[in-house]
Amino acid sequence: MKRYERGMQQMKKRIYLLIFSAMLMVLTACGFDQTQEESGTGAGREIAEAELETGETQPGTGKSTENAAPAEHRYEKITVSYSEAVEGVSFRRDMEKTQTEYAVYYFDPSIDNQERKACIEATDKRLSCIDGEQPAPEIVVLKEESYDGVSVSGNRLYLSPQSWDSADYLAKVLLAGYGEWGNYGLAYGYADYLCKKAGAGSSDTEPDGQEANGFLPMSALELYDLNLLCFDEKFVSVKDVEASRKNACLFVEEYLSFHSEAEFLELLSASGTAEGAVRAKEALEAFYAEKGVECRLSEIRYQLGGTAFDYVAACRYAHFYIKKDWQDADWEANPMVSENFLHEDYGEVRAFFECNEQQMERYQELFGFDNYNNDLSVVMKKGRGVTEKSAYDAHGHVIYLIKVDSLMHEYIHSLMSGHCDWKSLWKREGAARYFSYKYDQYSYDFLNNNWNSSPTGQEYIKSIGRPLDARLDYRAYEDFLVNVHQLTDPNSSYLSGSSFVGYLVDQYGEREVIAYICLDSEYNAEWGKSYEELVQDWNEHIEENYSQ
Repeated sequence: MKRYERGMQQMKKRIYLLIFSAMLMVLTACGFDQTQEESGTGAGREIAEAELETGETQPGTGKSTENAAPAEHRYEKITVSYSEAVEGVSFRRDMEKTQTEYAVYYFDPSIDNQERKACIEATDKRLSCIDGEQPAPEIVVLKEESYDGVSVSGNRLYLSPQSWDSADYLAKVLLAGYGEWGNYGLAYGYADYLCKKAGAGSSDTEPDGQEANGFLPMSALELYDLNLLCFDEKFVSVKDVEASRKNACLFVEEYLSFHSEAEFLELLSASGTAEGAVRAKEALEAFYAEKGVECRLSEIRYQLGGTAFDYVAACRYAHFYIKKDWQDADWEANPMVSENFLHEDYGEVRAFFECNEQQMERYQELFGFDNYNNDLSVVMKKGRGVTEKSAYDAHGHVIYLIKVDSLMHEYIHSLMSGHCDWKSLWKREGAARYFSYKYDQYSYDFLNNNWNSSPTGQEYIKSIGRPLDARLDYRAYEDFLVNVHQLTDPNSSYLSGSSFVGYLVDQYGEREVIAYICLDSEYNAEWGKSYEELVQDWNEHIEENYSQ
């Protein structure tokens, strides 16, 4: 009995201890929470600070992102340097920088907080809807008085305040994020898609009388390219700009119905490269085929020009920078060139760049050198004074062009740079002049006008009984001029050097003459003749065939 009573007492003690321990744990827990809430330290404070800086809900807070207070952005002072390509605008500006999860922003100090907030909120809202690899754009907003252009350099977009809600603006942000040379139509269509996905719609209006999903025909086949110039009213009609926007949006919508956003973004990024432009072209061509449109799309890529240039164009062999004030120096004498050439008609623009891409490829094949730097810049600039001419700068690997009929001549200089003796005029200028006649489509009509209207040209026309044709007669006409002016030294002028090269080609063939031009010695062992003997042979040829 006593043993039973002791057992019951011990059991009661255990129960009392258990109850006391439980109460103590509850009190301790309440005291811990109260201490943390009052002191403002620990995990609760870290969450609050994160919400204050980002304006976003942290996991586990139970707060709605939509109801969160707008972010208060912190800025640091920084100096931004900028240069627009070759001979473009350059400047250094003191800016104020802030960064969000989606982009880096630089603002001119004079731009007010309301404008900054509108830019950041509109941009972030749309970029947050991307379901794929996030871009990393940097957006530099300058006051219009100091910068009135729009350009993308690397991953930076430079521009002045504008409508931050438009698909056009967001398209430029996407190019900064995914590749500055990317197809503008792909970027625009995806920008419109993101606007709708964000629930903000697009501020760009639909064409009057058109259904939301209607495909719009273009006024010319080349306009189906959907590149940058197809969205610019300087180069196409207002109606075609509207059609470009609508068709770009429709293409992206249909593409995303069969592919993921990640796949589309890879296509957009690739479209900015020479190889990827082919893929983008094929995707667009398949889209148009479904709409019953047969077209041949271009692989030429375009980029925003900023302040100094109308635009920049790229092919596989060169980048072309067209200055806003550039005008061809020979436009009045060249039937293939209009007064506002390369500034107003997209068909004319596309024809020029595609033609020269093909010609550059053929010249590289002709000269056959093992390597060549295709990172060539061609700057279309106005001449300063009567003495300035088109020229190739070997140090900078840049062609400065004042008229398009000189382009292939200067391109040949770039090909031959480092391969021939620049001290010999006949090798340098004679060879460039002679070989430029071979493929230079933009020089033929110009030469025909020039030659057929000149006194010596008229004299030669009498002897052959028909007008000159530069494609057929350039060899004979230059020899005729050499005889008229008694030019016996190949190094005396471009003309005599070209005639001498032409004679050698007639005798020995193009590839053999190119190899001879590249020799350090003027003696040719294969031909068994010295330079002096070759010149004598040429002079005898001119005398026999062109003297009265």
